[in-house]
Amino acid sequence: MGAKVTISSVAKATGRSISTVSAALNGASGVAESTRAEILQAAQRLGYAADPNAQQLRRRHSGMMGVVLTAGQAFQVRLLDAVYVAAKDLNVDVLVAATTANHDQEAGVRALLARHCEGLVLIDPDDDETGRQGQIGKRVATVVLSNDAAAPGVDSVLSRDDVGISASVDHLVLQGVRRITYIDGAGSSACVRRTRAYRQAMKDHGLGQHIQVVAGGTSEAEGARAAQQLLDGGDLPQALMCFNDHCAIGALMALVRAGKRVPQDILVMGYDGIDLAGVSALELSTIDQNATLMSRVALKLAHARSLQRRGEPVSLSETLEEFGDNIHITMKADQSVCVEVKPRMIMRSSTKFM
Repeated sequence: MGAKVTISSVAKATGRSISTVSAALNGASGVAESTRAEILQAAQRLGYAADPNAQQLRRRHSGMMGVVLTAGQAFQVRLLDAVYVAAKDLNVDVLVAATTANHDQEAGVRALLARHCEGLVLIDPDDDETGRQGQIGKRVATVVLSNDAAAPGVDSVLSRDDVGISASVDHLVLQGVRRITYIDGAGSSACVRRTRAYRQAMKDHGLGQHIQVVAGGTSEAEGARAAQQLLDGGDLPQALMCFNDHCAIGALMALVRAGKRVPQDILVMGYDGIDLAGVSALELSTIDQNATLMSRVALKLAHARSLQRRGEPVSLSETLEEFGDNIHITMKADQSVCVEVKPRMIMRSSTKFM
């Protein structure tokens, strides 16, 4: 007897996403008639037979995906925009909850669950001191985007910060500088990872004696404050690496206000690849984390997990095979996965001597 023909089989045969095939087979809207006809023909040819129990379960489900992000962070907005693009391709609907000073992550999750979202993407969530991620993951398929998951059973998609930070140090060393100071992200979630990567990269170049970490943050104001601290100390390094682009822009502007020339007097390197970094007044070198790829992986993963919870025989390896060598997948002991995306450097005038 041959292997059972599943929705995944039909998707592979037609080159369509699992969500599009599912929608076509179930008569849902949003699928072009020519596409629906192609999928139905393929299903008949392969001998696909819908599972009546799974169909009954589907009628009780919304298929809605939810996203929680922090308002005011340009990189998170880039991730969200890429989620919308991926959602259109996957034929799924997305609801968004923003975290602000008066509306925390927990409130956002509650709002999305109240709307019957079956999968959640948490963009760079708060530290998981109370095990909230684990509690959420027990209720609904959950993927942490732009950070490592803090709870068993929760998947994660993130950029290789060790690769990005190491590439930044390599680039600055090639420019002939040795005294490279790092302005960290203070209490932000990726702060420890990036600071550790900076220290290791400096040691790899034999520059351990020049390691200097200054408390910074994620905003322009915090970057400016850290740069001012270095200016007040009277002994500027040859180069500044900053936790993110917001921090780097603040530091760069503080240096310029103090009469320092970038890059002639000091080099400045950002991280994240936000659009503002590329404006002509800044020309900030940065690390692009590939928001488009990260978000597409995260949404596909959350959707696949939600289908698995319905009883659909969905294969994660088939779900993610389109990304090929662009991602690295680690299966954890609890059967959750960590998907890592390789970042790329964008070199601009802030780190190139004129």
